[in-house]
Amino acid sequence: MVLSYINLFVIFIFGTVLGSFLNLVSDRVVKGGKIVADHSKCDSCGKKLKAFNLIPVISFLLQKGKCSFCKTGLSWYYPFSEILSGLLLVLAAILSKFSFLDTFLSDRLVGFLFLVAVFSFFEILLLSDLKYLLIPDKIVLPAIIFVALFHITTTVINLYEYRVRLQNDDFGKYLLKVGFFEDQVGAAARSLGYNFGSAIAIMLFFFFIVWVTRGRGMGGGDIRLGLLVGLVNGFPYNLLAVFLGFFIGATVSIALVLLRRKTLKSVVPFGPFLILGSLICFVWGSEILNWYLNLF
Repeated sequence: MVLSYINLFVIFIFGTVLGSFLNLVSDRVVKGGKIVADHSKCDSCGKKLKAFNLIPVISFLLQKGKCSFCKTGLSWYYPFSEILSGLLLVLAAILSKFSFLDTFLSDRLVGFLFLVAVFSFFEILLLSDLKYLLIPDKIVLPAIIFVALFHITTTVINLYEYRVRLQNDDFGKYLLKVGFFEDQVGAAARSLGYNFGSAIAIMLFFFFIVWVTRGRGMGGGDIRLGLLVGLVNGFPYNLLAVFLGFFIGATVSIALVLLRRKTLKSVVPFGPFLILGSLICFVWGSEILNWYLNLF
């Protein structure tokens, strides 16, 4: 039990460091600038930041939320992105049951790294949409390709390994002769078809909304983000993720209008709500669907 908590704490620390980098990416992918080569600097005075200015969360607290050079207030996005990334990596470790004690290239390590990559894409898109009302193609398109290739590759590898196990087992050889493996290939192909087909359906649904509202309801970036979420969550959880995104987005928007923080004409980014719906499905998707289906 103690080792598991230590494992999650170490992962959280790594996550905060990653979050600082992801926040930088969300800015530079929109504003321009080298993502890796350039030194971090203050947005106000342009001074290059030193190591003690870049300690996740701690530097922000010690500097009282101000630049140590020009004393200009720092954006709350700095600690927010760092803490968020730390929590997302902890979530990835819990979902994949990953531990640093796992062997290299174990299934749990592969699952953990996949979730880390997906959650990193999500965080960059969330931050860029919150800050700039923009879902950059430079992030969402590589994310779509990565997730699609991962699902196809893992399906092929799993089928190959399963066939090898059958070939090395006496009863498995019999199953191969009677066409059992072909049935498994067909089931895997149907599963991929449902996942990809539903993701494309979500993309087309978002495209229809953009077309009907002439871009006032949501933007083109949301169309591609819908495809990404559709691939990440898979059928039927991707449909639930979209529903939750709309439900949460509508609830928050109505609340902001009632509190007079926004007007009916104000633009509220939809991407963060869709990403939140996707994350909720990762954790409670099965429970929510079972609860809903048991109502009938």
